[in-house]
Amino acid sequence: MISIINNVLSNNGYELVSIELSEDIAAKVCLFSASKPCNREEYFVTLELNDQSDEMAIILLEKKAQELFGEISDSGVVDKTFEKNCTMIVCHEEARISLRTVLALEEDQYNFKKNVIAYDPQEVHAIEEFLAKESIERITNSLINNIITAEGGKNFLEFKKSHKSKKDHFSLILKIALKLPFITYIPREQELINLDQEVESSLSEEQSLIYDQLVNSDKGWDEENTEHQVVAIWGSLQ
Repeated sequence: MISIINNVLSNNGYELVSIELSEDIAAKVCLFSASKPCNREEYFVTLELNDQSDEMAIILLEKKAQELFGEISDSGVVDKTFEKNCTMIVCHEEARISLRTVLALEEDQYNFKKNVIAYDPQEVHAIEEFLAKESIERITNSLINNIITAEGGKNFLEFKKSHKSKKDHFSLILKIALKLPFITYIPREQELINLDQEVESSLSEEQSLIYDQLVNSDKGWDEENTEHQVVAIWGSLQ
């Protein structure tokens, strides 16, 4: 799962920072900083515990997060903005962490700001299959939007009906979009219909003549003369 999040970061304005960390963390950890052209002072740490359990997630909250925060702060590869502007993205199997622990991590005000992506292995497998099938290597903001708005939003409506049981690439993409603050949703523009053209194209030749007379009449239309004008125009074309 962490490789998917790293892919999203790498293709949306962030670059991997080389850093050596202690093995005591007992997790896969990657550090990202905003790319220089973006002109932002922002960091992300992605983390996936080796032992996917609620107990280890609690230890991360109570101890390991602070140790990691201090280690990165003192590493010499980040500047002072790290301490106030770094978000940790915790990837954890949904069935192996309680909602209480997720909320405790996300509400914790110390060291990192923390967002938890609680995933199902089925979702990871589904997105890997989707990317391979579509020959997609880069998970960009544009791709995420295209997946969400595909088929005119039909997939989203279906997800709303069965979100508790739906475990596919779509459900995981929505979790990613909700937990990564730099992902922006861009509604797809609806194609505008030219109402005049639609009306005119649906009329017969005789109806078109009546329509033109009604639309182009230079006489005023009011409650008293509307019926008279319609009868007059209709009669003149008989």
